[in-house]
Amino acid sequence: MRIAISTGGRDLEQFVDDRFGRCPFFLFCDSENPQGTAEYKDNPALSGTGGAGIAAAEFMANEKVEVLITGSLGPNALRVVEAGKIPAYTASESMTLIEAITAWKEGHLAKISEAGAAHAGER
Repeated sequence: MRIAISTGGRDLEQFVDDRFGRCPFFLFCDSENPQGTAEYKDNPALSGTGGAGIAAAEFMANEKVEVLITGSLGPNALRVVEAGKIPAYTASESMTLIEAITAWKEGHLAKISEAGAAHAGER
């Protein structure tokens, strides 16, 4: 499965970023071979003045993401992710990317079913 994770760095030992719409990067990888398929992309929504969660969620759909792991999703981002039928899971900022993938595979991450606080224009 194609996974996306919000992060502040470009390495599997970097940590999950709690911010979705305003994280610096996303890791994209195949769940069965994260190390061999890891691809890091700049978050195109990072520098926008508003609607970052929506733009980042649309980016996930365009990237054909099948599972999203992040800290939390604002109300608008959650609506777009759910409309795209992308299951989203929450991971702690203290987890590395590889730990988050492992936790998801083992069923230890909670599915995001309620939006967190909106962070309009925050950086």
